[in-house]
Amino acid sequence: MKTYRKGRFVGKYDSSTEVNLFKVLKWKLFGKPDIDFGKKSPVPLAVQYTPEQLLQKEDFICWLSHATFLIQLGGKRILIDPVFGDIPFYKRQVDFPYSVEELGKVDYLLVSHVHYDHFDTHSIQMLTVKNPKAVLPLHMSKLLHRTVPSLKSVELDWYESHEKQGLKITLVPAKHWGRRGLFDRNRVLWGGYVLSYEGKNIYFAGDTAPGEHFEEIGRQFEIDYALLPIGAYRPEFIMKHNHLDPQEAFEAFRQLKAKKMVPMHYGTFKLTDEPLDEPLQWIGKIAEANSDKIVILKAGEIYTLTI
Repeated sequence: MKTYRKGRFVGKYDSSTEVNLFKVLKWKLFGKPDIDFGKKSPVPLAVQYTPEQLLQKEDFICWLSHATFLIQLGGKRILIDPVFGDIPFYKRQVDFPYSVEELGKVDYLLVSHVHYDHFDTHSIQMLTVKNPKAVLPLHMSKLLHRTVPSLKSVELDWYESHEKQGLKITLVPAKHWGRRGLFDRNRVLWGGYVLSYEGKNIYFAGDTAPGEHFEEIGRQFEIDYALLPIGAYRPEFIMKHNHLDPQEAFEAFRQLKAKKMVPMHYGTFKLTDEPLDEPLQWIGKIAEANSDKIVILKAGEIYTLTI
């Protein structure tokens, strides 16, 4: 399933082998002329600002935009893929809904993979005052400690877990890849996470393309909430190997046999060719016939867990 060979992670869930580098460069250099990655979009993402709800005792999921979540489960607070500002080459299209101070206590920091829209060292530096324990894929600690050497960290392989005081954090496969520079492709493992506490399971997919791993994860965990990416899917000839579109995300939700789906990874950065608001409109249409299954959150909205 996954092999570490000559300093790189390879295997059936490595999607980097399916992408033609020449086609990617051609798209980047000569793609659609109406895209300006540095400008703000005229279609802002809806934001809900309710900092008092971040203090509640009940377990919750708070989508903070893009792939950033604050989750409270079993009295512990888990921050996933924190990105508070702009990233290299891309401007945020919506302001981060809360200040770092308003986020309150953070017990665990989770990062899914090394791409800049998920692993932002400046944002992590801002968290050092909270002193969270970092849970990371294999070989990521070295990158983390270059920026914040003081943070304690643990690395996980796929299906390995870190467990303390009843909260279990498990790294699970994703069909994706990782790179931060020209020559470091797949030096660090990538994946999603399952957070488990007293029979409740929350699945965070990270970045992923369609694949067998959804059914595989669904067999091992009874997923209550599936946090699934729905944006960055055009041009299809490149992005189908890396990401899900809204329909594919809903199919993944079904393959997982999860109870609720929470969409993410849209409306925040203009990473690819589709209009910024298209993923939300598309998943909204799917939700019309599945309103009991899909929970669409505003950026900053707190959803109290009901299952």
